[in-house]
Amino acid sequence: MRNIKLSLVLMLILATSGCIAGSKAVKQSPEEICKPMPPAIEKESLPEIPAVVPSEKVEEKNIAETQAVVDIKPVESVKIPYSQIVNMLDEFIDVKENGVTSAGNNYFGITENKLVVLEIKGNKDDIKEASMKLIYPKGIAKASVELNNAMMSRFLKNAAPEYPDWRVKIDETLNKFNSMTEGTAEEDIKLSNKVIQILYNKNADCIEVTLKTQL
Repeated sequence: MRNIKLSLVLMLILATSGCIAGSKAVKQSPEEICKPMPPAIEKESLPEIPAVVPSEKVEEKNIAETQAVVDIKPVESVKIPYSQIVNMLDEFIDVKENGVTSAGNNYFGITENKLVVLEIKGNKDDIKEASMKLIYPKGIAKASVELNNAMMSRFLKNAAPEYPDWRVKIDETLNKFNSMTEGTAEEDIKLSNKVIQILYNKNADCIEVTLKTQL
């Protein structure tokens, strides 16, 4: 009987020890318990990764398209203000408003010796046309010739400052006019957004230079 009790006690001790050991082996922390198990990934279910087009090629295409748009953009006309035309001329010519034309206001002035006439058409911020008539009558004084030449030079430089060399062109103009004995001649100097017309009129002993803007 004693042996039976002893055997039962040993079995109870062994059983208890086994349970405790088992509980210690499987015991988890609260974090581990709450953490979900990752789903199993099957190789067949992975989506295919699409091929990536190099961004450099896309950017180059966009740049090319933008450049093409820039290349075909029309050049905007540059407005010529009234103050540009009369710069340094109004010291010798008393220019006054003289009515209205289809091109805008009309401005007119003449030098004291009556040998240079200036006419301007347009608004103060956008001149459409300007002309200067220079008279070289027979027997004209040298001082008047020099003043006429200086006025022509200043007018042309004001009207088209982008022209490369007005000094040479004015010398050519005067030489051509002086070599004429009679008749008229005309020539155009075409620039990006304007035309300079030169009229030689030996019959009236004058040269007329005209600025005409273009759209």
